[in-house]
Amino acid sequence: MLSTWQVTATALNLRVAPQVGSPIVAVMKQGDLCTDTGAPATQAGWLAVAYQGRLGHANAQYLRSVPDAGAMAAGDRPVPTSPPAPAPVPITQPSARQSDLALLHPRFRQAVAGLLASLAQAGAPFRVFESYRTPERQKWLYDQGRTRPGSIVTKAPPWRSMHQYGLAADLVLFIDGQWSWRDSGPLAAHWALLRQHAAAAGLRTLSWEAPHVEWPVSLEDAAGPTLMASGDAAWLDNMEASADRWQQAGHDGAPVLAALQRPGLAPA
Repeated sequence: MLSTWQVTATALNLRVAPQVGSPIVAVMKQGDLCTDTGAPATQAGWLAVAYQGRLGHANAQYLRSVPDAGAMAAGDRPVPTSPPAPAPVPITQPSARQSDLALLHPRFRQAVAGLLASLAQAGAPFRVFESYRTPERQKWLYDQGRTRPGSIVTKAPPWRSMHQYGLAADLVLFIDGQWSWRDSGPLAAHWALLRQHAAAAGLRTLSWEAPHVEWPVSLEDAAGPTLMASGDAAWLDNMEASADRWQQAGHDGAPVLAALQRPGLAPA
């Protein structure tokens, strides 16, 4: 399970690389929460964390672990009520998207964190535009241009996209406070870097969808025993809940999770 940390300093810089002087991604305020990305520490005294959808490194000296909000001593500054691993986007809001990494498979989550760090060091300002996507949202997007107005935006119906398995993310340029999908002119080089760095990280890209990166497995293996056995609690719980919810609504296509294995539990 991902660790949650609370900022103890008045202000703490979230930096691209684990060193003083590295470019600042964001400034976290005292009492703010950030989440461990699962990426291994590359520099003693620093942690790789996610904060409000942005990834970076923070000085561990000014962070304290928050195992449970209720376990804090009296007189401590209250911990915000936001959970370290947010629940899936409510099915009543399929137009909403998630950019948090908590519900991604831990192996893919770590690869994305490393990819973003390497892109930042190369001067390519990519951020996570969308990470995990509910099957309800996938259906809403798939219906666009087919059964509801708009242009077609995806080829994949529900459960035929790696997003539903926590094995895909869309990375988009974030420049001057705005998202940019522009891939011509000077910005074309950034998208070329995304493809190159994704390949170096062992990830797959799509020729028809430039922002998309995914774990290089088949859809059949996405819910197979290997990935199931290496999933963490947040990912496994979400996979079960999403599949059950989809089936109970009378829909087809959800993966069979009979091979589900939870780490750390002995067979019954």
